[in-house]
Amino acid sequence: MAEEILLDYLLDQPNLPATNVETQVKALLKINASDSIRASSSQFRAPTHLCLVVDVSSSMSDQDLRELRTAACRVVDTLQPGDVLSLIAFQSVVYEVIQSVPIDAATDRESIKAKINVIEHYRGGGTDMAYALTKAEHQFNTVSNKGLTRKIVVLTDGRVDGIEENCLKVAGELSGRGISIDGLGFGKEFDYKFMQRLVAASNGFTSKIDRPEDISKVFAERVENVTNAIANNVRLRLSFTADVRSGRGYRYSPEMLFLGNIRLPGEQRHIDVTVGSIEKDKEYSYLVTFTVPQRAVGHMRAIKAELFYDIPALNIKNGSSQQSIVLTYTDDPDEATVFNGEVERAFDEVEIGRMVDELEKAIEHKDHKRTSMFFDVLSKRYNELGDADMAKHYQELKKRYVDEGHLSQEEMNYNRHRSTQKKEGGVKLVDASSFI
Repeated sequence: MAEEILLDYLLDQPNLPATNVETQVKALLKINASDSIRASSSQFRAPTHLCLVVDVSSSMSDQDLRELRTAACRVVDTLQPGDVLSLIAFQSVVYEVIQSVPIDAATDRESIKAKINVIEHYRGGGTDMAYALTKAEHQFNTVSNKGLTRKIVVLTDGRVDGIEENCLKVAGELSGRGISIDGLGFGKEFDYKFMQRLVAASNGFTSKIDRPEDISKVFAERVENVTNAIANNVRLRLSFTADVRSGRGYRYSPEMLFLGNIRLPGEQRHIDVTVGSIEKDKEYSYLVTFTVPQRAVGHMRAIKAELFYDIPALNIKNGSSQQSIVLTYTDDPDEATVFNGEVERAFDEVEIGRMVDELEKAIEHKDHKRTSMFFDVLSKRYNELGDADMAKHYQELKKRYVDEGHLSQEEMNYNRHRSTQKKEGGVKLVDASSFI
């Protein structure tokens, strides 16, 4: 079976004018499992070593802990033979509550739940997440990781204690060793921005839970997705042609995120993007911008895109798909005015996340003029996308900021959460039939 995981792309402007000026181009890259893999996803499911890293600090209420217990017990019931479960409870100290238990037909799931059901006994202290992540890696190292998707799911209700950069450093090191992190948070003190930074290195997902009673449902849904991975160790390499200037990078689907400016290290002309694992029926897409020089009529390969992946069920190690992102230069003025609406809309949506970043920076630096500008820009952008409620929301935030001089953590979390949500009618899964 060739190209089990497919890679395709769209350009905002398929045909560029053959002029004497540079042109900025937007490319939307789309990744998903082939039709045959998706149709038999249970057959190709990769077993998962799931490590739950849960906050039991003193800020966790009795209701929070009840919902957490319910959620974790539901996880035990959903795991399948071949999976492995670990659970780390953390506050100022860290407890290895469940230590790398393999799941098989003989597993005593009730005894695992019994350990979970006394988790409130560990409550107290602060929030030492960095040490908890280090202990999670220890759990992964106690069993063979051959063929396993290794995933940490963090649940917390507040900010981390100590130096945030230490926590981010640990997360980056875990990503480099093939371990990915998802972050779930709730409560008024939850720091959405920090959690996005924590999971970004491993291409994990962030979710804000609005009410304690939703913890169990959201937690279970995330774990169900995690444990239905088809491929793991998925990575994307983008190699830019010598006279192409890289621009910005964004993740568009399943969750939008501004990844930052694309910086090509030294004389290297390529970057590697961690995709992590491919979950059942999920679409994955990235948007990159780049600038190309003036050219005569003809074709030019701007980027060589390569996708690498493992599919344990098929004993595939380092499988690959490849696409050349090719531009067409034309002297036909009609051809040069054709634009792809899907790519343009995707860019409009992902840019919101970058603007939210810029808004927060302006607020942090007390740059009131720049802050006011980004309130207006965000309101205008949402109006253009047809979201009148969010447009009004940013105008109301602007007034509140003028009156009070700051925004609450809860308000910033809401802005970030909304900036990650993709609109309906976005990226479509690639049809494998055109590639076989």
